This record gives sequence, C-alpha cells and structure tokens, in this order.
Amino acid sequence: MRRVSSFTDSEYLKSKQYKDSSNLGARIALHRDYSTSSVGVWQWFFDMLLATLGSRARILEVGAGRADLWRENASRIPEGWDITLTDLSEGMLADGRQQLGELADRFEMHTANVQELADADNTYDAVIANFMLYHLPDRPKGIAQIRRVLKSDGVLFACTLGGNHMRQYWELVKSVVNQPDMVFQGHNPFTLEDGAQQLSTSFNDIVMVRYHCDLKVTEVDPMLAYFHSNGDKAIVSGEYDAAFREHVQREIDEKGHFFIQKDTGVFVARGSA
Repeated sequence: MRRVSSFTDSEYLKSKQYKDSSNLGARIALHRDYSTSSVGVWQWFFDMLLATLGSRARILEVGAGRADLWRENASRIPEGWDITLTDLSEGMLADGRQQLGELADRFEMHTANVQELADADNTYDAVIANFMLYHLPDRPKGIAQIRRVLKSDGVLFACTLGGNHMRQYWELVKSVVNQPDMVFQGHNPFTLEDGAQQLSTSFNDIVMVRYHCDLKVTEVDPMLAYFHSNGDKAIVSGEYDAAFREHVQREIDEKGHFFIQKDTGVFVARGSA
C-alpha cells in the first residue's frame, strides 16, 4: 500500500488519485448520503462566505475539484462575485465543467499549481482552499502564494480535517488488511490541530470554526466504494472485499448503522505575518 508520501505526491495525485473525480465522488457520496447534520457542509461553508464577503468580491478557489461548492449553491451566488476555479488536474476540472453544466460559463476555470500561482499581487478578496492544503509538498510556499495574491484586507478560507476524522473507518481498514501499525494515505499533515501554526507563517489573524457532523452508514456498498477510492492496487483488486463487507455488515446488523466520527472545520485567515 502507498504510504503517507502519496498524500503530498503531486504527480500521483494528478495522474492517479485525482486524474478525474471518480475517487473523490465515492468519498463525497458517503458524506452526503449518511450525514447526521441537516445542513450539508457546502451550505454551511457558503453561509460563511456570504456573511463575510457580501455581494461583491473577486474570488479564487485553488484545488476546486469538481466544483461541488458552487453546484450545491448555484442559486445563491451573488451576481457581483467574479470567480476563478483552479485545480492541478485537468481531468478534475473537466468533470467540474460537466457537473456545472450551463453554470460553468459563470466561472473562469484553468489548471494551476497553488505553489506557483501566476496571478498578480493583491488580486483577490478571497481565496478558498478546501481539503487540499494537506496535499502540498511545500505548504509554506503555497500558503505564501495565497497570501501574495490576496488583497491586504483579503481572507483565506481553508477547510481541513482533525486528527480524529474518520477514526472508526481507519481502524476498520487497519483490521481488515491486518496491518495495525500501517500509516495510511489518510494521514493528514495539515489538521485542525496544527493548521493555525502553519498558516501563521503568512497570516496573523486566524480563526478556526468546526462543522459538527458525523456519519451513520446503513449500507455496505457505499463504504466499500469509499474503501476502493484509496486507489491502492491490493484494495481495488478486491483482495479485502469479503472481510471488509463482513465487518461492516456485522456492525450494521448489531447497531443499525456503522458509526463514523467526523472532525471537520475551516480556518479563516487574514492579515500578514
């Protein structure tokens, strides 16, 4: 299995894990369909954007993926927002364009590496970096680039995960593959616990807000799809499918669901260090 290095291996992420949105889609589906919160994460996040940015803003999203944030809030986007969506993967952006449909014309969309942004200094009122800063091999450089392209009063919104995110799921995987000491791709080098310290190299006003939600999964197949989205050859081959199914089904039969703790939040960062 791939170790934690794959988490920040840009070539692996671009050419394999995120060559298109299929792996990401399996993960999003599990969170979307089995959430314990009546307010989805993208609605919760967009409420924050609206409250902070008002009716006019120039916005850059880095690592925009398949643009779920914008598709989920299509009717709520202010006319005065000028929005650019970027991602390292052209395949991911292509899937984003397809998902957005006619709404895609509302955005500028192109590939970009956040560590080497081509935008001029002081360009954007806001930069969005959701669930992607942990993928940067040189996070200080990427964070500094974000601070550079933000206006002096601009704001960074950066969603990430805490150390206990999906803990029950990862314990299950370790048990199924019988490697209890393995460090999985799920290891996160930019967490709710240490993200503020990392952002402080470029920002001096940083607030973290948690999104309160867990998962209660009542079917095995969505869990198995999430498992396969790891992309590891042994996992995708089906070698562990029977054991995985057995573990998940047993807990669903006993408790009515497979419970997974989530640990999600957003850093809102302003100012210059």
